[in-house]
Amino acid sequence: MLHIEQIHLTIPSLTKEYRFLHFSDTHIAYAYPEDSAEDTALAEKQSKTWSAFGNTAVENFELLMQETAERNVDALLMAGDIADYYSESNLRYLTEKLGACGAEPIYVYGNHEGASYVKNLGDPRQFYPDYRGLMGDTPDFHVRDFGAFLVAAVDNSDHHIRKEQLEKLQEVFDRGLPVLLLMHIPLSTEEILPPMEQKWGKNPAYFMLGTDAEPETTREFCRMVMAEDSPVAAVFAGHVHFQHCGEFSAGRMQYTTAPGCCFEVFLHGDK
Repeated sequence: MLHIEQIHLTIPSLTKEYRFLHFSDTHIAYAYPEDSAEDTALAEKQSKTWSAFGNTAVENFELLMQETAERNVDALLMAGDIADYYSESNLRYLTEKLGACGAEPIYVYGNHEGASYVKNLGDPRQFYPDYRGLMGDTPDFHVRDFGAFLVAAVDNSDHHIRKEQLEKLQEVFDRGLPVLLLMHIPLSTEEILPPMEQKWGKNPAYFMLGTDAEPETTREFCRMVMAEDSPVAAVFAGHVHFQHCGEFSAGRMQYTTAPGCCFEVFLHGDK
């Protein structure tokens, strides 16, 4: 079974309701019958490593796809580490499943999407071209326009926000619409720090964005998002492997998810 929590977000200008599923860190590791024995063994091992609620990673993803179809979801907010490592089989599996689920995937890079954790693959961004079909053709920063609001998906998987991403964020803000921000690593906030320390120890900076150790462009990105006049209505993230909701700015919430968990998001107007 999956652990699903429902949340309601209000954007006053909306005239219709939207339903999203927000999840992350499924860590898909899949092999097809024609794959080598080595690749099959690796996929089986990693899928079991990331098991949750008695299911392997692949089994939990299959359940997510079933819930997507049954709940008539408009879009999936996929906050990274959906794949445990890069492989042609993982990418093929995700493409097939997401193409058949009946909802639009809005998918952002995590630190595992091109990872060398289990294979020495080099620069993870070398795989951007392979993910373009699932990430709006621009994995670095892509935007989905819903008319009355925008979803901006930003690759922050290495704790670095580049100058080009800052410029794109400003362009999004200049459109004057509410923004849902999707990224892998969550913002560093007072509310997320206690559960972060409980799960990951006394120095959890690796799991948050916006600490003093990060480059100025990254900290400027966080300032822009968290500013009082920012159009960001909510932040959807992952990476931390626990389910959490808390303010990143007064009255505005950040959500993180864990393996085997997701948020069912109801987005509606104020009437």
